[in-house]
Amino acid sequence: MTGPAGGGGRVLVAGALGGIGAACVELLARGGALVVGVDRGGGGAAEVHAADITVPGGAERAVELAEATLGGVDGIVHAVGMSGRRLGDGPVTHCADGAWAEVLRVNLESAFRLLRAGLPALERAGGGSFVAIGSVLADTADRDFLTAAYAASKGGLASLVRTAAMEVAAKGIRVNLVAAGLTDTPMATRALLDERIAGRLPELQPLGGRAVTAAEVAAAVAFLLSPASARTTGAVLPVDGGWLLR
Repeated sequence: MTGPAGGGGRVLVAGALGGIGAACVELLARGGALVVGVDRGGGGAAEVHAADITVPGGAERAVELAEATLGGVDGIVHAVGMSGRRLGDGPVTHCADGAWAEVLRVNLESAFRLLRAGLPALERAGGGSFVAIGSVLADTADRDFLTAAYAASKGGLASLVRTAAMEVAAKGIRVNLVAAGLTDTPMATRALLDERIAGRLPELQPLGGRAVTAAEVAAAVAFLLSPASARTTGAVLPVDGGWLLR
């Protein structure tokens, strides 16, 4: 894989209509990569194909589509995710059963499905890179972000990435995760409009004292897809403005 950072590369982005996923599609394409984006509904300003990787067969469809379109895949990005607050995600003692099940299905199970379908495609291409979007909430807790299902899903995702990385390292395939801090995307609108949380940003993310941008997360994804990270696998790369320093 020549890699998006150096031009070239054939990349599948799942969750391509979301804030971070859309930023990945834009940055990678601008850097010279050939990109196939998939999302549950399809459409969008750029061509994004309909494929729901949260359901049986969806990840296989996405990978088959990317391979058929690009002639192979040597980069895969998992940017599928949701907040379950509207469904009742919250502190452990208040987290609704439905929220727990749906958040883990979308955030964690979909990553498992995409890894299971995607790693053989990377092997067929002679090696490559899989990058998942995680969260700092996998490793920290904060009084204003007590969402049991979301935190558990992202913690599970980090463990899944490490397990997959060990499994396929000898095949020349790398599996890494970008741990995003509070990022300015539609999913974070509630938090960013909360005056209390906005006032805490210099404490939460002291590097700049502001939310991370989707483009900044996408830049880290591009690095992990590129030859510049050729000896990096099973890693968690924080893009969090210093959140994890606390």
